[in-house]
Amino acid sequence: MNGSLPFPGEDHNAWEEEMMNLTSTSRSCKGAMQASVLVGAMATPALAQDTEGRAMSGDLGIYYQVHGDLGSGTVPFLVLHGGMGTIEADFGALLPSLAARRPVIGVEQQGHGRTGGRDTPVTLAAMRADTLAVLDALDVERVHVVGFSMGAMLALDLGVFAPERLATLTAISASQNLDGMHPAIAEMNRNPQATPLPEALELVPSEEDFARMRAGFADNPDGPEQFQRTFAQLQAFIVTDWGWSDEELATLAVPTLLALGDSDFTPVEHGAHMAALIGAQLAVLPDTTHLSITSRSDWLLPLIDHRITTAGTGDAAFDRKWDRP
Repeated sequence: MNGSLPFPGEDHNAWEEEMMNLTSTSRSCKGAMQASVLVGAMATPALAQDTEGRAMSGDLGIYYQVHGDLGSGTVPFLVLHGGMGTIEADFGALLPSLAARRPVIGVEQQGHGRTGGRDTPVTLAAMRADTLAVLDALDVERVHVVGFSMGAMLALDLGVFAPERLATLTAISASQNLDGMHPAIAEMNRNPQATPLPEALELVPSEEDFARMRAGFADNPDGPEQFQRTFAQLQAFIVTDWGWSDEELATLAVPTLLALGDSDFTPVEHGAHMAALIGAQLAVLPDTTHLSITSRSDWLLPLIDHRITTAGTGDAAFDRKWDRP
């Protein structure tokens, strides 16, 4: 495996067998951890979209779906999935209750789910442009953005570079940069040949997680083999100089909620550092990992509600009632 997750070539059976052994050897765990830095939460799909479509961003059609009526006058939610995730996989537990409050727009990024890939690298700037292209195509001026993992990084990037499009910002399991992640995870990504630390191995996704990730690419316009191409692009992305300086984050004026698990990829102290820079609300969910956090809808929903109601958005249509699943 050479320290990274294997990709299926001609021998798909060998690849599947290797995937099933991910949690049994430290060698395969190295590659799995590289994936899991950006991986989605793997929740079960729970709500069919009302409408779906593609918005052109350059030469790529970006897949989106809409739940509810965008013409209602209510500022909608925008949900942004994690790396190797999809709208349903990462937000299946949250979508029904979010859609009961206000319309929801979901976007699938370059090379993910039902959006085809590009030969160019994955970057935050490219994902920002693609996401804004969807909002422009739908004639949506502002959103309450809710992003998870890679999607949380993108949400923060929108907050820094396109704040006029956001009413509030909820970033679930976000880091400021690679250095802001758990040291064992950051080291594993910088040096995949190194022996992984035990605390990193505890966070590795299971074979069921990887099977769900792969299933999310079944309807990709470039075929299910887009899975391994996107995976390789994300491995390259995570070790680039992505992120924001303290000075850049301090300019973020959008009302923000940062939510982390107590066993997340981002240490709590780094979350506190980010919250202090932004002036954000910070919530740490107990007994929660990176892969389980978006399933904690009974905790996340009231936190998102509170962020919106305390933001002074003037949105009278907001439904202040929330139900615990």
